[in-house]
Amino acid sequence: MSHTALLEIGVEEIPAGVVLPALQQMRELAAVGLERARLESGEIRTYGTPRRLVLIVSEVGEKQPDTTREIKGPPAAQAFDADGNLTKAGEGFARSRGLDPSLLQVRDTDKGRFVFAEVMEEGLPATQVLADLWPDLIRKLTFPKTMRWAHITMRFARPIRCIVALYGSETVAFEIAEVTSGRSSRGHRFLHSGDVEIASADDYLQALERASVMVDHERRQRVIADQAQAAAESAGGSARIDPALLEEVAFLVEWPTCLCGAFPEGYLALPEPVLVTVMAKHQRYLPVEGPDGKLLPRFVAIHNGDERSLDVVCRGNEMVIVPRFADAQFYHDEDTKRALADRLPDLLRVTFMERQGSLRQKTDRVVALVRELSREVGLDAPTSEAAAEAARLCKCDLVTLMVQDLTSLQGVVGAEYLRKEGVAEPICLAVEEHYRPRFAGDEPPSSPAGSVVSLADKLDNLAACFAVNLIPKGTSDPYALRRQAAGVVAVLLGRRWRTDLPARLSGAVGRLPYRELDEPQAIAALTDFIGLRLDAVLEAAGVAYDLRRAVLARMGPDVVDAHDRGLALAALRAQDSELFAEVTFAAARTGKIVRPAADHTAEQVHPECFEDEIEGKLWEALSETKSQVDALLASPAERDYEAVWAALCALERPIWDYFDVDTGVMVMAENRDVRANRLATLRAADELFLRLADFTEVVVE
Repeated sequence: MSHTALLEIGVEEIPAGVVLPALQQMRELAAVGLERARLESGEIRTYGTPRRLVLIVSEVGEKQPDTTREIKGPPAAQAFDADGNLTKAGEGFARSRGLDPSLLQVRDTDKGRFVFAEVMEEGLPATQVLADLWPDLIRKLTFPKTMRWAHITMRFARPIRCIVALYGSETVAFEIAEVTSGRSSRGHRFLHSGDVEIASADDYLQALERASVMVDHERRQRVIADQAQAAAESAGGSARIDPALLEEVAFLVEWPTCLCGAFPEGYLALPEPVLVTVMAKHQRYLPVEGPDGKLLPRFVAIHNGDERSLDVVCRGNEMVIVPRFADAQFYHDEDTKRALADRLPDLLRVTFMERQGSLRQKTDRVVALVRELSREVGLDAPTSEAAAEAARLCKCDLVTLMVQDLTSLQGVVGAEYLRKEGVAEPICLAVEEHYRPRFAGDEPPSSPAGSVVSLADKLDNLAACFAVNLIPKGTSDPYALRRQAAGVVAVLLGRRWRTDLPARLSGAVGRLPYRELDEPQAIAALTDFIGLRLDAVLEAAGVAYDLRRAVLARMGPDVVDAHDRGLALAALRAQDSELFAEVTFAAARTGKIVRPAADHTAEQVHPECFEDEIEGKLWEALSETKSQVDALLASPAERDYEAVWAALCALERPIWDYFDVDTGVMVMAENRDVRANRLATLRAADELFLRLADFTEVVVE
């Protein structure tokens, strides 16, 4: 009969951001551990609150299944004498394993004849298996930061105060960090006094609920969202719920109760992003908006308790938010005494990066890059000028009081101050958007000017780090360069901008005041690094790994072109996998022959030197295909890769005829000139296929 297994790690308050990753680890470690322990189990669920990490496994078997284990003993010559009698060595082996000597068997192995015995091992009961598995799981949990407490040598996110470990209604006994497991949990810190005795694993959630602890974090999120809307509606508005903030506050409380507070209406004169950020960052409040979408002088706070004395709690929350808004008002008033452009000289006193100059020098580099990019992508004159002006001003808000306190508002504050000064909206929007995309899944800039400033800023950031050899290794990426490179790819693909990436990187690296790597090294490393981010995009789009390798091996200067070729090849393989394999094999064979022999290849093909009719047929097919491919790829904006593929498919038959054992030619002929001419012919074929991808990287079944 199976039962539910429970593990609760009771701790002091854990930071909200580390709970979900810890629960994911618990689920994975439990699944692996149960499988290795040969213990049958059903669904694995995890729950978390600020004071507990919980694992519940359903339908855990009562014991391990019995198993037969084969044990290898000494060589047969040592275990038995010449008459077949057991020697002392053989008797010792049987005795050490508790075996009847008659059960010993002699078998042949690749190292000779050895003695073997089969031992029946009875499965251990689940409580004994879990008593070993659970403490091992707890020790394997990792956190961004850990601590020690008292004289305990073990490290954990926060001190462990109690452990509940049950199999059905039976206690799973073990000790870790000088805490002995049992069935006593703890209820809400303020709403429940004393321990909570858990009768059985199946009763755990209900028992904690009676102790004012809502263990299910997903349910807490739903309750908070519903209560927040109800509280906001009571004030004539609706709660503006940010999913990330909702997730965070759900791990700050164990029994949520939402309330709606108010603040002086005069603070609504502050820019809306400032109000929202102050509420979210400092107090974890949800803003309330009216039917028109504008903020009301209201907020929703999430109280870790019940409705008792809620009016007192509400007044307390109203009291603490006012000084926060007062600070923001002071920052705003002081900042706006000067035009944002007047802060440009201040950027000279701020170091952008060691050895790479000040923020003002960085600004000048970004402006120059913006002008290059604007010309290359064909922005009209007004948009180009707006982008250049935005690039000039985009870092000025970094020296404002507001951004120094609320760093997440960089860009946003600059845009708000510029709007207040009456600066044209395209410039303001570009300043606001130039940090985007800020993270995976974030939207790229919506405006052309914002996109080009974003691109230039990220290219300069990448160049500055790579030039001094600050290249991410392993999981370490202190300058968030992977995110910057992903942003470059996202902007280029989003806008369908076809840029000469190495040329733009050359411009970025060339303007730096200091370089540890020489320019070609830095550009090559940067191009490969950005190519890896493109690889991730293609992988997310479902392009197989070998096709991604084939495309990135011939990435070229145009990210959009490489992306489109990857998608096209995936679609072509899906349409006709057999034809794709045949053509790929022909292309790969050509490449594998001609590339190692590059030093023996003539610069040009000389048709007058052909010795066999088949050579002329292949050259004729190559010439015709080259004309077609050149025409199809002539316009960057209208490249038809399906048609290019169709043209290349026409080469498959002539190539195989060229290699045919009976009717083809010997490529590596003894005559040096003939050999060089034939290799040149194959090189022409290889170069045509390389216009699409390096097919030597494609896996053909």
